[in-house]
Amino acid sequence: MTKVLLTGIGGFIGAHVAEWILKHTDWELIGIDSWKPHHKSDRNRLSTVLDAFHDDGEAASRLTLHRWDLSEEFSESFKRQFVANHGEKVDYIINMASDSHVTRSISDPGRCWLNNCHLVYNMLELARFLEPSKFIQVSTDEVYGDAGWEGPGHEEWSTILPSNPYSASKAAQEALAISYWRTYGVPVMITNTMNVIGEMQDPEKFLPRVISYLHAGKELQLHADGEDKIARRVWLDAKNMAAALVHICENIPAVSMSVDVDRPWKFHVVGETELDVLSLAKLVSKKIGKELNYSLVRGDAVRPGYDRRYALADKNLKSSGFSAPFDFEATLDRIISWYDSNGHWLWVD
Repeated sequence: MTKVLLTGIGGFIGAHVAEWILKHTDWELIGIDSWKPHHKSDRNRLSTVLDAFHDDGEAASRLTLHRWDLSEEFSESFKRQFVANHGEKVDYIINMASDSHVTRSISDPGRCWLNNCHLVYNMLELARFLEPSKFIQVSTDEVYGDAGWEGPGHEEWSTILPSNPYSASKAAQEALAISYWRTYGVPVMITNTMNVIGEMQDPEKFLPRVISYLHAGKELQLHADGEDKIARRVWLDAKNMAAALVHICENIPAVSMSVDVDRPWKFHVVGETELDVLSLAKLVSKKIGKELNYSLVRGDAVRPGYDRRYALADKNLKSSGFSAPFDFEATLDRIISWYDSNGHWLWVD
């Protein structure tokens, strides 16, 4: 049986990837998470995922969870127990775990930087021990910085130009992973993703915050340089991202350094639709049937290192034959319906 090790399984995207793997493959899924107190709703996410499989004991039996703080080196006892439970090798490692809270990285850069840099080092060392056929380092569009108001966006291997400590830490993760590909032959593959949306998202993130504020009738503050230059993002369904990761695992071999190959694979997992934040809020308002109250504020006045637009051009993943299973309208309708039935996931600060 194919074995995949997924870090950050209790996080928003990690839980969606876990659900997709259990539903669409027959793989053994090994999840690692620290369960740190500031990781909101981790246990609730996995409980929600597993509830969907309560009549499918086989799927649930393929999931094993390990608790480990990835900022700490793996102990020999952990490795021995891991091998005893799962054997000496795994087929794929998907390293998704990171402290991804941008605002917190600005107010407390050291914690974000040290956590994210230590964890990628520890996971790459574990990869040297487990010898997977693929090590997928999940990164972000933010490593490239602002994409500018116009144009198709950053291409694979565009210049890294992070704007905040979080995106800098993700760039450092990429750099160390590449060095392990070159030095030790770890079969690294890098993905850069966009603004991910979906069920079970932390309530301070944009889409659940919009839904929360609409229901509460509270004014929503949106970042803009003016009425005609409102912050723009490309919105990616978490389930489409999960499908892309499984596609990469199943269909694209890792490459090794050679005379003709000087870097590992890099894949941009692009979103389905680009909308500025006001347009998205208005669309959600219309679907919910609630009046939108909003104000515009300069993003650079409230967030140092503010990026006005993120955008990626996708060449490698698209050319591999991947097609996202959900379109944007279906995604948005599904997410709104889910929050309507799970209002306890929403809040207003």
